[in-house]
Amino acid sequence: MSKTGSSKTGSAKRRDPRLTTGLLHDAFGHLFRRCHLRSQQAFARAFEACDGDLSPLQFGILELVQLNPGISHGALAEGMVTAPSVVTTAMKPLRAAGLLVEEVPAGDARRCGYRLSKAGKAFFSTASFHIMVAEEILVGPLSEAERDTLKGLLQRLAESERL
Repeated sequence: MSKTGSSKTGSAKRRDPRLTTGLLHDAFGHLFRRCHLRSQQAFARAFEACDGDLSPLQFGILELVQLNPGISHGALAEGMVTAPSVVTTAMKPLRAAGLLVEEVPAGDARRCGYRLSKAGKAFFSTASFHIMVAEEILVGPLSEAERDTLKGLLQRLAESERL
């Protein structure tokens, strides 16, 4: 813990009791940020033993390609709900490692899609196990009913067009 009361994990439980936080730890945005940090930490812990340096975004790309062989770059970005440039950056190490293969359909050099290589399929199979471990680490403190409620509420917020 530092002298300011913050800890490496950012846990409010371990903050300096002299630190006044006001509404901070009740603000939704702050709670989402802390839960996102928890999600990243759970992912990192679950993937410690997995060969390769994989991010949650890269796992999502692998899953979309596994489920949709030949998927285009634009469709990947849409499925990941992110900018195409973010997908490009995240894909570079996957392609360099030989996990993703770019395919150009015969007769249409303007279009290309992606599929998992044989090594990519094996890696994804292993990574799929680790993602389940990460999910358990993340929501372990919650009951099944609480997990279902939280997931439903988060999906509703994420899909809301009201900003």
